[in-house]
Amino acid sequence: AARIAGRPRPSRQPKRDDKRISLLIDIQNNIKAQESAGFAHWAKINNLKQAAKTMNFFTEHGISSYEELEERAAALVSKTDTLLASIKATENHMADLALLMKHTAAYRNLKPVYDSYRKSYDKEKFLRGHESDIILFEASARALKEMEIEKLPSAEKMKAEHDTLAAEKETLYTEYKTARQEAREYSTIKQNVDSLLDAPKEHEREKYMER
Repeated sequence: AARIAGRPRPSRQPKRDDKRISLLIDIQNNIKAQESAGFAHWAKINNLKQAAKTMNFFTEHGISSYEELEERAAALVSKTDTLLASIKATENHMADLALLMKHTAAYRNLKPVYDSYRKSYDKEKFLRGHESDIILFEASARALKEMEIEKLPSAEKMKAEHDTLAAEKETLYTEYKTARQEAREYSTIKQNVDSLLDAPKEHEREKYMER
């Protein structure tokens, strides 16, 4: 592929078999080809202002080949997918922890009531006054058993862990929004490049149809 600082290419449409192309030179040559064929047709595909923005993007981001553009765009898509998966995993962890905190708190608060119920001589009478508490305690006890919790974890430690997870989620989400925006930007630039490089081909097809 020709380098940006190297010898300029001929004005004909460059080969893209291996996609190792110098984007700035290819786009500039294609703009010239369109101008010579008829600027009005070129303007319908993409205006020169947009072409300038696209080339400035390459310069600012140090991109010199179509393959490099594709690789960076794909990497950003992969990054957004990875970050989104991490966000969902963190949310699931937070939900599990919140449920554990709920059942642990219910177990601790209602155990004295349940112990009194177990020791009472008239359980039916005791149950009539504390039925909802007994039901809630037994439900929390079953849930903790299913979670394989043998010793009740500290409420303070669970809250601290939940706060840490919340902060991690916020950081991940900020990174995700940035990566998603960059991925969209690269996708738009790639669409512009494809339009810019394919424009002469479209013109040649129209010339052929006019014959």
